[in-house]
Amino acid sequence: MKKVVLLGFKGDGAGRFYNEILIDFAKRKKIDLIFVDYGLPENVLGKPSLQEMEKLIKERKVSYLDLGNPADLESYKMLSDIDVVFVVTPDIAHCQVAKDFLEKAKRIFVEKPLDAILRNVRLLEEFPQTEKVVFGYDHYLAKFYPFEVKTDEWLKEGIIGELKKIEFRLLEPGKIPSHRVKALDRGMIYDFFPHGLAVILAIPSTSAFPNPALLRRVRLLKVLVARYFGSKISGVTFVKINFEIPYKGNIFCEAIIGKGVGKELEKTLRVVGSEGEIFVNIQNFSYAIFDKNGKKKKEGKLLYDYKKEFLSAALDFKKRFSQIPGVFPFEAAKEILYILDETRWRSEPQGKPPVYKLGASLSEIEKIIQTKINP
Repeated sequence: MKKVVLLGFKGDGAGRFYNEILIDFAKRKKIDLIFVDYGLPENVLGKPSLQEMEKLIKERKVSYLDLGNPADLESYKMLSDIDVVFVVTPDIAHCQVAKDFLEKAKRIFVEKPLDAILRNVRLLEEFPQTEKVVFGYDHYLAKFYPFEVKTDEWLKEGIIGELKKIEFRLLEPGKIPSHRVKALDRGMIYDFFPHGLAVILAIPSTSAFPNPALLRRVRLLKVLVARYFGSKISGVTFVKINFEIPYKGNIFCEAIIGKGVGKELEKTLRVVGSEGEIFVNIQNFSYAIFDKNGKKKKEGKLLYDYKKEFLSAALDFKKRFSQIPGVFPFEAAKEILYILDETRWRSEPQGKPPVYKLGASLSEIEKIIQTKINP
């Protein structure tokens, strides 16, 4: 039975993507599961509820270590012979907690971004085994795994011709929910642009994950930012990022990400070629392929349980990391963090970001930003 540690049990990320599936594995005696966090074992989303969790602990179905408890902290330090570690803590602690297990675990999966502070990466770089043990993970990349695999086939077949442009949109009309304010406090650049980078850069890559060599060659062109009126987070709530990937010429890329934008949810990906394009609706996992005249050539769905597929594959040591949906090398995770750091520095307009009203359209927000840049 594999020994598994999840750090950051109480957060919404653990509640949305990890807890229920891992608890099910533990109940079926597939894993020995240890949750780690501070305080009572109460997940912010109630997945599971405090009562359910206390029952699981009492029945010894799972273990829970409260790092605020000196005895539990000692038990945490003494953990050893771990098979898999999932790091789902606030991003500022990612590298530190990964370091705690570098010489104790066979695999460590770190939620995007690799850390909140670029300098913290040094905590891991000094260990020679880091690249063999530590991997980045992005759940949007996991959602796209079947699509990324198919895209490799379609591009080899020349179904849309030469790759010219990739566009990623992640726009939500509502304001940020109260339970996500803390998690998203640093804004769209650090919390959502990593999704766009991972998904976009995996398209020209020959594998279903972003290639570190391509990430190093990314050239940022323009970064526009804004925030909606009354936002509770300190970071920006809207970002539009244009960049190029030098690959068989230059591939123009655009990531548009925002909260409180428009009236309808928009989560899409467009891959444009010289002879047509592929359009993907991230919400329902559907895709359509069009020729250069706009005629639909093919359509379908690539729906699967990406949460369970990731966790099952992560626990399967017969699978290479490249076969685990949503996972990418430590070097790629590090390069993404470098790009995020530059993106923040290049943000326009400088100083206090312009403000838009909730529900403003994309064109309205772009006009507000341009007015601030060129009054």
